[in-house]
Amino acid sequence: MKRFWMVAVTGVLAIALAGCSGGDTSVAGEKGAVKSTSDNPLEAIILESQTDFSDTSKKILDEQQKMFSEVGETYESYLENIDKVQAWYDLAVNETKALGERAVAYGREYYQAVVDNVDVTDDRAWEKATEDFYDAIYDDAFGDYYDAVYDDAFDDAYDQYYDGIISDAYDVTPYDEWSDVSSDAYDAYSEALSDVYEAYSDALSDVYDDYSDVRSAFYNNDFDVEGIFAPVELKDDDKDTAKQDADVAEGQASGESAAEASTVSTDFKAAMDAYEAFFDEYVAFMQSYNANPSSPDLLVQYPDMMARYADTMSAMNNIDPDSLTPEDYAYYAEVTARITAKVAEVA
Repeated sequence: MKRFWMVAVTGVLAIALAGCSGGDTSVAGEKGAVKSTSDNPLEAIILESQTDFSDTSKKILDEQQKMFSEVGETYESYLENIDKVQAWYDLAVNETKALGERAVAYGREYYQAVVDNVDVTDDRAWEKATEDFYDAIYDDAFGDYYDAVYDDAFDDAYDQYYDGIISDAYDVTPYDEWSDVSSDAYDAYSEALSDVYEAYSDALSDVYDDYSDVRSAFYNNDFDVEGIFAPVELKDDDKDTAKQDADVAEGQASGESAAEASTVSTDFKAAMDAYEAFFDEYVAFMQSYNANPSSPDLLVQYPDMMARYADTMSAMNNIDPDSLTPEDYAYYAEVTARITAKVAEVA
């Protein structure tokens, strides 16, 4: 399940709570700390993942330069080699999809390595270790790949053909022919760009979901990484709910309005109210912390706050956005707008 609908607020909270956990959590030479050595298994997985991202983007860029050379610089040579342009688009899409799947696998391997190599009874140690993967891959590697492939490489393809060779041929080519070629070129470019973004976005979301799920589980002292990612077996009640959701979707497809097909969910409202109530307590906690960061009482309360955070996010993550009605989404938007404003003041 994709959870983009909660990323903004939960991300702010995670950063703020991490800030009050004690700053730099590395303890060189102590049990549970991640040692900065070349044979460290955590560093090895991060390096392998980073190298994969770099190699994949380089492959796409190298193949693009090869394609540019083979297609040539004239309108006529472009027409003769359109299949090579399309082949590069297909390569970019397929490589992005495959890289996304590998990124998820790297993350899951890494989290198991955390359990195997870090003292998980030390919250600061595993927090730091999981954050290292998040920073290196979710933030940096994905960002660099986006810049290199989605931005730069596709911009170059657009400039080379649609806004270059094809555009230049406008004055010397019968309009009907030129229009068809131009339209086809833009459609191919646009479709590939959209597919790359979708693959990238899905992978980014999956990696974030795993990171969120692992940290929620770890905060609850659940270190069974394989179990965290095991497929969920639907119970009979869940199957009934899924059937109801399908009936709603069918009703909407047949012409019923969303309001006719479903109503505001009482359970969802209760969940959102509990969600906001936690954030109200969190904001009060952070206001006290900001006023007195060294308060022993607040440091004692911190583990409980993190445990409650994990429970709250676990409950929210179990809500399927696809099952919500427009009325549910409207209430969600209202609540999250309030939460975002409150958290932003103390983050």
